[in-house]
Amino acid sequence: MLPAMLKPLLLLNLFIWPTMAGAYDMTRRDRLAILYSNQVVFDKRGEPLVSVRITEGQNTVQFSSSGRLVLMPGGDEGSLVISPPKTEWTVRLEHGKPGQSEWWVAAERVSASDVSAVASRRKAWKAKGFKVRIFEAGALLGLSGQTLDTRSITIGIEPQSSQHAAEKLAAKLSDQLTLKNAVISEPKDRPSGWLYARERKTGIEIKSRDLLWLTPSNDGTTRFRNLEWGHGTPKRGRVDRSYAGDIYIAVGSDGKLAVVNVLSAERLLEGVVPSELYTSAPLEALKAQAVAARGQLLAKVGTRHRSDPYLLCAETHCQVYSGTAKTHPKTSKAVKQTRGKLLFYKTGLVDTTYSSSCGGHSEAFHQMWGGAPKPYSMGIVDNDAASQKPILDDQLKTFLASPPASFCGQARRGSRVFRWTVKRGGEAVNKALSKRAKIGNVHRIEVLKRGHSGRALAVKYHGQRGTHIVRGSYNNRKLLGGLRSGMWLVKKIGGTETTAPIHWVFTGGGFGHGVGMCQHGAMGMATSGRSVSEILKHYYPGSELRKAW
Repeated sequence: MLPAMLKPLLLLNLFIWPTMAGAYDMTRRDRLAILYSNQVVFDKRGEPLVSVRITEGQNTVQFSSSGRLVLMPGGDEGSLVISPPKTEWTVRLEHGKPGQSEWWVAAERVSASDVSAVASRRKAWKAKGFKVRIFEAGALLGLSGQTLDTRSITIGIEPQSSQHAAEKLAAKLSDQLTLKNAVISEPKDRPSGWLYARERKTGIEIKSRDLLWLTPSNDGTTRFRNLEWGHGTPKRGRVDRSYAGDIYIAVGSDGKLAVVNVLSAERLLEGVVPSELYTSAPLEALKAQAVAARGQLLAKVGTRHRSDPYLLCAETHCQVYSGTAKTHPKTSKAVKQTRGKLLFYKTGLVDTTYSSSCGGHSEAFHQMWGGAPKPYSMGIVDNDAASQKPILDDQLKTFLASPPASFCGQARRGSRVFRWTVKRGGEAVNKALSKRAKIGNVHRIEVLKRGHSGRALAVKYHGQRGTHIVRGSYNNRKLLGGLRSGMWLVKKIGGTETTAPIHWVFTGGGFGHGVGMCQHGAMGMATSGRSVSEILKHYYPGSELRKAW
């Protein structure tokens, strides 16, 4: 029930509701579907709508709108408040209750269309004595007369009560798994709480359970003050930011407020592309980035954040998104000139992963993350030859010291990450590893397995009291102080064969995971006159660019 003092505001403004209907004319059913299901909602232009979490873990949030703003408690258009321009609101949460989830080790992934394979693999894991559950992720979309199936089946084993426990078990069972250090959540109880929205000048207050939906008029934006970004990451901060499209404020899985932006894929990309690549990059490289980012939006729908009231986040875990703050005419042009274009391999959508710099050789998808090999992502030398020949252990030193000509090597802005050398203190490595295993001071770092491009995938750490193996390129990069890439060699400075050094010196190449498109390489190709199609076919061999909407 709305307070009596609110009625004059409602009566004064109700007549403008027909002109203020949300750009997408979503129903309450659509809004609720966006929160927790894999269902994809489309706008009137046939573009998919995407929900992106812009912050979470908050007890209060503050916002205002550039124009009139419709506030819908519970996402229900039947009871709404129309707020004049520039009105300032504060939303606080009371009685927030976290959601409850069960976490499973992700053992392997199978195509959703291969029913017999799903049944046989489930039986095989049960025969090994594991408790098994089948999870379907992704979505089935009908676009421009063609069916786009991004669904996959993940076989989960051995449920745990927390993400940490599941990740720990996944590391222990890694030799038996085809996926690398992957876990999957199954929501049991959704989070809940009461949201109180208070208008600063009048003191008007709206009470809503679990959800408050905001729709700006026309092309208006909603501005959030002192918004926390990078929540849960080392690089976190606070900033004022504006967002186009609808916004909803919900109770997140942690029992705190989550703020989520809902907008069309194309409008979202206008904020993603300048956050992922320099606006000064050549136009054809920006167009390639737009296509790759568009593919990632659809490939990740329903596969991440299964226990959260949104599809994607605004960090590198999904794709970086900064709202309207970084939109730029040049990157918007790249998005518009590739509107609705996606990359396909035969009849399936290409998982268009990308990273900053491949260091001259990209990595195979299945080597980095497990699962079945993807023919379009087997790892290539980043030049015209595009050879899929791997870098062997005894070749890596020469490859790093005297690299062959490559597109990312010629990119003007890429020299700093193409080749690099960093030091890590012996004590720093000891301290980092002691959080995982009590093996004493580390005196030897041994790479047990490398990928197609020479990236370290499994590393054995030798200590005074034992050894410990860490699997996964990213896990080792993080452990070793945030190395730019998994393509590295190491030597020790000081110490002996059985004692820890003063320093470890890492020499490496590239920045990021190295799978799929190399962003600096794309800039190098565009500078040399290559088109968006040529760039994409180079990094995803055998692929074809098609218009989906």
